[in-house]
Parts: sequence; structure tokens; C-alpha cells
Amino acid sequence: MRKIPVFLGNIVEFAGLCSGALMILFLDSIPEFLRFFALIAAWFCFWYFSHCFAHFVAGKIFGIRFLYYFVGRSAITRLPQFRFLKIFPVLGIKVDVESFSAISSRDKFIFYASGAFASMFVPTVCLIPAAKLGTQTFLFVLLLCIGNIILTLYFSPRVGDLSRTKR
Repeated sequence: MRKIPVFLGNIVEFAGLCSGALMILFLDSIPEFLRFFALIAAWFCFWYFSHCFAHFVAGKIFGIRFLYYFVGRSAITRLPQFRFLKIFPVLGIKVDVESFSAISSRDKFIFYASGAFASMFVPTVCLIPAAKLGTQTFLFVLLLCIGNIILTLYFSPRVGDLSRTKR
């Protein structure tokens, strides 16, 4: 497991979110034939980089200390039908167990849920510029958002962050 200092991990997460935002802000400056791809890239930036950053922000609010970020595998790869996803790295953040055990059950619930909800709902920002690009693009991004929400609500309670909220 590759350890990344918290400060550097936050820079990576923030830079990823800023990249998504910049792609949307300058969408009109991008050649027309590339706008759809830039919008989808922005969607993936919001989906990928919002997750751990939301955990970090929620954790800081509740007084959780963090040890480091790490490059690992998604929890969904524990399910047989998704083992092929092991080739895709994800960022994780390691909490200090002592500070984590000192917070309430409600705060732990919010901490765990923050990542799942961020990666479900932050990408919906892309629906606004998608509407400007036309009906087909809007419907594609809408289906991407709905599919993401459905898959997260189905799988996360089984193996992801939402499964940890039950503990």
C-alpha cells in the first residue's frame, strides 16, 4: 500500500475537483466536438475526487485525526462480479483510531455516509451544463447520475461506506 501524506492527498483531491470545475467553466471555450467528452471527464472528476475529500471535511468537523491517504482498491471489488475493477486504483484515507473512537455513533454515521453521498450527488452539477449541450447530452448525463445513485445505494450498504454506518 502506497502512503501519501494527508496534505498532499488533499491537494490531489482538491486539484481533481478544480479540474472538473474548470472543464465546466470553460466548456464554451472547448472545441464543440470535444465538449461532450470534457463534460464526462468533469463528471468523473466530481465522482472520484469528492469521495475522500468529503470524508476528510466531515472528519475534521468531528475532530477525527487522519494519518495518511493511500492508494488501494474499491470495496466493491470484494463482490465476485466486480473483481475485474481491481485494476482501477482508488484513494482512501486512514483515520486515527483513537480520535475516531472518541466521536459519537451519529458522527460516525455522518462521517461514513459523507463519502458515499458526495460521490452520488456532487456529479449532478454536470446536469446544468449538459442541458446547454442539448437533449441527448442531458439525458446521457442524467442516466449516468441516476445509475451512479442506484448502484451506490445498492452496493454501498453491502460492501462500501454505507455498510460501515451499521456498525
